[in-house]
Amino acid sequence: MQALTNEMLLALRSPKSGWLATMICALEEALKDPDFSASHRDMVMQIVRNGEVSDAVYAAAENRLAHFEASIAETQTGLAAAVASTATQATRPKLVLVSNAA
Repeated sequence: MQALTNEMLLALRSPKSGWLATMICALEEALKDPDFSASHRDMVMQIVRNGEVSDAVYAAAENRLAHFEASIAETQTGLAAAVASTATQATRPKLVLVSNAA
């Protein structure tokens, strides 16, 4: 495993390793997700071994990715609204009524 790590680190130093870096980051995120199952990992391995993605699979993946990105955007919008609401509540001054006994 150490040899693979060293080889990867060396490969990632190349200015032409953008796609390698992108794939490694995406794979790291997927591996942390419990919904990314062993069968998904096997499918990814098959794609790598075959060296190509069929047009039908690519089109379906693009469509699914668009839905995934939209759900992430909705989540981020909801979180931003919740943070903004909390910040507004925390910074709002408290009003105190004072009567004038003049």
